[in-house]
Amino acid sequence: MDIKIVGSAYKHGFTDESIYFCLFNSRVDEMAGATTSPKPQQTESWQRRLIVGFDHRGIAMEIVGLEDIERNCIVIIHADKLQKKHYHLLQED
Repeated sequence: MDIKIVGSAYKHGFTDESIYFCLFNSRVDEMAGATTSPKPQQTESWQRRLIVGFDHRGIAMEIVGLEDIERNCIVIIHADKLQKKHYHLLQED
């Protein structure tokens, strides 16, 4: 799958290294519903994904990506420290 990280994903100071580490070692990867395309001229729908895990320093992270299954790619639009409302996702059953 192709991965593209856009500028908004760096807003909270996370680097490519942190984002890729969390992506490839995620604890939770959930579809969060359809959304509009990241490019207004495109009409297909994309699936929003919430990815939760840790970066290479052990910091709990949340990543939001828009996935286009037909093109086999994901656009990472958000990366930040895990919000308290998502901590339950890290608990093991």
